[in-house]
Amino acid sequence: MLVDAEKYINDRCMVSEDGVFYYNSEDLITRSDVMRFVEENERLAENWRKYRHYYKAQAEAIINANPKENGKPDNRVINNYAKKLIDTYTGFAVGKPIQITLQEDVANTSLSEFNRSRSMDTLFAKLWKQSAIYGKTYAYVYGANQEIYVTDAPPTECFIIYDSTVAHNPLYAVRYSKVGLASKYSITLYSDRYHYDFNTADNGNTLGNRADNPFGIVPIIEIKENDERLSVIANVITLIDELDKALSEKANDVDYFADAYMKVLGALLTDEELSKLRDMRIINLKSSDSEDEPVEQLDVDFLSKPNADTTQENLLNRLIDNLYQLSMIVNLNDKDFGNSTGVALEMKYKPMMNLSVLKARAFSTSIKAIYKVVFASDLINGVARDAWKDLEIHPQYDLPHDTLTEAQTAQALANLGISRGTWLKQISIVDDPRQEEKAMDAEHKKQIEENLDVLKSNHAVVDGDNNDNGQAGKATDQSATK
Repeated sequence: MLVDAEKYINDRCMVSEDGVFYYNSEDLITRSDVMRFVEENERLAENWRKYRHYYKAQAEAIINANPKENGKPDNRVINNYAKKLIDTYTGFAVGKPIQITLQEDVANTSLSEFNRSRSMDTLFAKLWKQSAIYGKTYAYVYGANQEIYVTDAPPTECFIIYDSTVAHNPLYAVRYSKVGLASKYSITLYSDRYHYDFNTADNGNTLGNRADNPFGIVPIIEIKENDERLSVIANVITLIDELDKALSEKANDVDYFADAYMKVLGALLTDEELSKLRDMRIINLKSSDSEDEPVEQLDVDFLSKPNADTTQENLLNRLIDNLYQLSMIVNLNDKDFGNSTGVALEMKYKPMMNLSVLKARAFSTSIKAIYKVVFASDLINGVARDAWKDLEIHPQYDLPHDTLTEAQTAQALANLGISRGTWLKQISIVDDPRQEEKAMDAEHKKQIEENLDVLKSNHAVVDGDNNDNGQAGKATDQSATK
């Protein structure tokens, strides 16, 4: 289904060609306008559900293809390249936890504890994957039992409405779900001050029950794949369909040769004889039962189909090559991949690296927006409300690493007087440089204490005091006796 160009639903409601909603009014949005946006989102959701089906090996083109006529072989082979591309992309970009730190020690400790207790690494990986599938997705921050939680909200059940100014600030967010079989909706509308709950089954005209928004910010944040909200699958879906079709036809050819037709020329076979040929698999024929009739040339053979295997293989190879080129995802199963040198391997990863870096910029902005809502709750001990501005966010891409070279680079930077936090970031096995610094300081302090204990136990001089049992003490005693 093609998405229409930018259009106005009415004088206040607008939808961009990328499926972004805008509202042009300073007054509180009306229930009817909310429903217009919900209906438009449902129209756009047809494509999003299609992409999700492809990711789950439910390729619509091959499944819904017309059946073969006359009982011919009709295989439906699905190559789940959609899942392979997205999982490879997600694993490369966020398979390793994103480094999220604050400079202040107490705040950073609280942040690390919050991230661990809420499994934020898992959530970020899920958000990255969902945005790759749909082109965009949402994070939802909510409170329960005096605790803060963050979860995902796919675009099939959630959207944000932005203002129509050049700033495009979020005005409202909507979460909805269908109720029953009558296409009724349960809807929650969020603004920076309130949230409203209503059900379309009540046939009312109001926004329903109102409650205060404790955050003072719209608690739903958009995570987009790119500025156009274009799914990774959308760019290569026709290639995936053609691959499914080509391999299905190859499977049909295999079935054809397994059930090839036999031709018998020069002999008239009865039904009983045909049955014996099929059952006993023995051919013993003559051209005529009468010796008076002229003998005809007897020909028994199987009908053969032209072999297009070479052409099919060339097509499959070209389709697979274009699939990885256009998606910009590296093919880890390439037979030449493992034999590449360091520089060549880096170049193979370059397209996916570029794709990930571009997305990571917007993804980092969305992460800060998530923590802006989290910190606004005042429930994270030792973390100020505006601490989200100071968040340091560093993705750790899963590139092949030469740890020896990284260690040597880090050592060289340390020798140049570069700050410890900077050179620790050069080592890929360090997940959290701030925590690593604290661990190094703790170990260093412990080592000093242990060294002092050893010196004291050996009666060594400590803090400039003479040890009476040492050599200096004995010399003093001897001079005194003289």
